Amino acid sequence: MKTLKYLFILGVALFTATACMNDFDEPDFEQPPFGNNEIGAANTTIAEIKAKYASVISSSSVAEVTEDIIVEGVVIANDESGNIYKQFVIDDGTGSIIVGVNDVGLYAVMARGQKIILNCKGLHVGGYGNLAQIGGLYNGSIGRMSKTTFPKHVKLVGKPSADYHGIEPQTIDADFFTSANKATLPRYVRLSNVHFEEGNGINMYAPENEAYNNVVERKIKLGKTNILFRFSTYADFANEVLPQGNIDIVGVLTRYRDYWQFMLSSTNDITPVNN
Repeated sequence: MKTLKYLFILGVALFTATACMNDFDEPDFEQPPFGNNEIGAANTTIAEIKAKYASVISSSSVAEVTEDIIVEGVVIANDESGNIYKQFVIDDGTGSIIVGVNDVGLYAVMARGQKIILNCKGLHVGGYGNLAQIGGLYNGSIGRMSKTTFPKHVKLVGKPSADYHGIEPQTIDADFFTSANKATLPRYVRLSNVHFEEGNGINMYAPENEAYNNVVERKIKLGKTNILFRFSTYADFANEVLPQGNIDIVGVLTRYRDYWQFMLSSTNDITPVNN
């Protein structure tokens, strides 16, 4: 009898514990665990941000965003390969802009193809070498926002998509390189039927013995214009051989003052051309 009574009490206890556990709310897997889901809908385009802060950007100055400016974009470049450092780039179809965050491994949440909404109020917009960037204040200039600030200003929308939600790179040629277009950078572009000047079948992207401050510069020429590619020795492709012959390459065209530069996220964005 004592055994039956003990089993009965044990059964009631287990039932009660199970019932209590079932009282907890099930996790909401539709809400991303990272970021601020209270951020509302976008009310500004990237092109409008660049236009509004054009004088700040062109003078390599910086300004705090004090208005309710919210922008939506798709991540088109990030730090996954190690070639880009503490930055990612978003595009909304009207243009691209660099977002600086003082953190590494951003690709874990800012995967390529991930749509995000960024609340810019309280952040800073400025020009780094006259190039548009959103981030934080650093010694009176545009810098990176802190890693604790970032999640408060970003909201993830859906899951990463390989088709970039319709965002397409602009194919550019030698006629693109004018002062007027320089003011619109950064821009998501495709360079078609070009080649690396150093692509001889031997030279690598960024060997340490050729580096200065962990960077090796390589060059592509379009018409009379030199486009510099700054490759990091920390990139996972640093010791791969530069492609020979003509290629198509997709990435972010940038500038540093009067120099045209190109930001490459991955060698998967390079396609050989069969002429």
